[in-house]
Amino acid sequence: MRLKALAVAALGLPVVLGAQSVDTLSLLGRSSINFGLGLTGHRSATLGFSGIGAKATGEIWSLGFSHWVHPEVAITIGTAMLGAQGTVSGHRVETNSVMPILFGVSYSPRALALASSLRPYVSLEAGPYLHSVSEVGPNLSASVETVPGMRSAIGANWFVARHFMMSLEGDYHAIGHLNNIDAGSQPGGFGMSFALGVTWGGK
Repeated sequence: MRLKALAVAALGLPVVLGAQSVDTLSLLGRSSINFGLGLTGHRSATLGFSGIGAKATGEIWSLGFSHWVHPEVAITIGTAMLGAQGTVSGHRVETNSVMPILFGVSYSPRALALASSLRPYVSLEAGPYLHSVSEVGPNLSASVETVPGMRSAIGANWFVARHFMMSLEGDYHAIGHLNNIDAGSQPGGFGMSFALGVTWGGK
């Protein structure tokens, strides 16, 4: 009887050890969609006899998708609005904005994990930055200027619940020179943002 009990215990031991060795820090297979708002930059509005206008510099909003293809590494796709301006003068309306389309990777090292739900990360992305200008008035015109650029970021993801997360990050946009924009309105440089997201998959 004692031998039978020992045999059952021996057979069950690998199952118990396997259950205890589950990697709680692995992000493999997880996906997320995040919507962010810029925390830095400048916003202004003008009202005068010549017309009205509004201008925003720095990151206004962002939208990103991530999918972890490794316990610590995710592929990322994202876009954002890095600056926008609109003016109305008489019968003329002019708008312009800068938006990138970025592809890259994000690395969340286990060694820096503060908990299974709080994961610092670094990321690097690159792609085209599009400067769009449109004018509506006596004449109708639109143009798009494209320059290459890249974005580096450091931040932290907090997986608050199974399908909900928050992120805080600081980033830097290195962008080629845009010809059809004022020197003082050239996008790029350092900024900070806060994001909310939905997440699914993984363990």
